[in-house]
Amino acid sequence: MSHFLDRLTYFRRRRDTFSEGHGITTDEPRAWEDAYRKRWAADKIVRSTHGVNCTGSCSWKIYVKGGIVTWETQQTDYPRTRPYPPGPAQP
Repeated sequence: MSHFLDRLTYFRRRRDTFSEGHGITTDEPRAWEDAYRKRWAADKIVRSTHGVNCTGSCSWKIYVKGGIVTWETQQTDYPRTRPYPPGPAQP
């Protein structure tokens, strides 16, 4: 069948269920999942900082794909400078 006819008969298909009817199994192609996984895949992940006009020197996790920075997230594993948090309730 063509893709158009497959879409028209989508709701009449018989599917096996699992998990007390909350899930279904289908025989549809799942090639789109590979494209989605490849979109979020990175060749390498490096640690860096923003050097220009950044006085805080915050640490960033940089995701690189094909030699180009694709996105970045702020690194959260900063070392502790003292055993207690700053504030008035210090020992």
